Amino acid sequence: MHNELKDISLEEPTQQLTRLEAIGFWIHEHPTTIKVLEVVSAVLGVGVLASLPFTAPVLGAGIGVSLAITGVLLTLASSVALFVLDLLVPPHHDMQNHVYKPKQCDGGRLYYEGDVPILSLDSDDPYKAGKAHGYLCGEAIDRLSKRCDLVLQTLAKQPRASQLPNTLAEIRRIIPAEYLREIEGLVDGYNQWSQEQYFWRSPKKLTIDDVLLVHLIPDSLHFYAGFFEQRLEVAASQRKQAVACSAIVDRDSQNGFVFARNMDWPSFGLAGAYSLIINRKHTNGLRNTVEVGVPGFVGTLTGMNDRGLSLAMNVCPGNTFEISGMPASLYNRACLERCATAQEIEAFTRNQSPLGAYHLTVADRQQAQSIHFYQGAGRTHLIRRWEEDRPLSTLNCCYGPQPNCHMHYSIERQQFIDNFFDNRNGRPLEDALSLPFVNNWITTHRVVMEPRTGRFEVAFDNAFAGKALLHEVPTQNLL
Repeated sequence: MHNELKDISLEEPTQQLTRLEAIGFWIHEHPTTIKVLEVVSAVLGVGVLASLPFTAPVLGAGIGVSLAITGVLLTLASSVALFVLDLLVPPHHDMQNHVYKPKQCDGGRLYYEGDVPILSLDSDDPYKAGKAHGYLCGEAIDRLSKRCDLVLQTLAKQPRASQLPNTLAEIRRIIPAEYLREIEGLVDGYNQWSQEQYFWRSPKKLTIDDVLLVHLIPDSLHFYAGFFEQRLEVAASQRKQAVACSAIVDRDSQNGFVFARNMDWPSFGLAGAYSLIINRKHTNGLRNTVEVGVPGFVGTLTGMNDRGLSLAMNVCPGNTFEISGMPASLYNRACLERCATAQEIEAFTRNQSPLGAYHLTVADRQQAQSIHFYQGAGRTHLIRRWEEDRPLSTLNCCYGPQPNCHMHYSIERQQFIDNFFDNRNGRPLEDALSLPFVNNWITTHRVVMEPRTGRFEVAFDNAFAGKALLHEVPTQNLL
């Protein structure tokens, strides 16, 4: 494997936020103003409708009809605006506003440490751990799954789990039995929660295949489940482009490696608010872990284990036409639970590969590296390593001679980050996470990890989380 990838020559940053992103940032920063305008529109609409019995006889039938139409339009417009804005410019979430109700059951506990929600799963029985997860987070799973179903399946016309029997059967075959067992427990725990709800809440029905399909979302830029099901190649017009994550690692003279990471993924107005820490505790030889996750998801996107080994993934475009490895999030979890060092993860990648292309940044107390799966000649894995006075940045770049694609070959991000390091003047690394383009409209969590000290700090929001206040996660107790 190569130790170095082709350098990217960049000039000083010249471009600020786009007009659309600037407007989105303003709306995100002023949620009260927007809500007031929406409420005023709704009140006016209802007021016009309510006054019709009194005003119509005086004003006449024609004007009355016009007022009725105006009232209906105002009311509908405010409702539509509220929903559309939540999707396009997700509402700000203040972590001081707790969305979870603390509770406990066999196998787990959901509680707050300060303003950080923590789901603690303390059973080595994967089914029991999964069932605790599904039961304790039932309400959040219900809301998130309904929103995802609306946006991805209903509006975006992506295939539902019921339309992908062959694809999901292959996924069942390839993932470790303990992860499948945990998903089975999660579905049963959620269904137990749903049976305890009043009928008017209409909880979503959840199946194992529904949960499996969610775990393919991080792979959706290179693996197209609908095309795999029909054994068709992906047309260029079907390839998706999306903003994606930033991972930056540098070494501090006192604290060792510092790992700063922004997670970019559409929140659909909810996922940032329902993000939480999942703490897995083991006594069977697997490593204890703390991970940033969302209810209903058993994979790992960002996390640290009890040896300080820290990792985070960035999605990557590509073309995967066969299922011969685990989905990325489950592969990451296997690395975190089974390995103690970055070197062990590197050895793990030589024996087992994930489903398809993505970037995995890893840091322990001694070294840091970014592994780029299936991006070398002959679909080999490339590795870039941290070097003295050369911070390691992974910005979803396409590391090749392809034309500039500003969301994966992130010229703007790299420009701002390079400028940050050129003029750092003692500023902490996490300040880079709030830079333009690094912090954007789908940045849903901000994380800082230190493998040597065990520092783990998070900020959750539905958008622009890269500027949000960091909160400490007590890894000394959890790990």
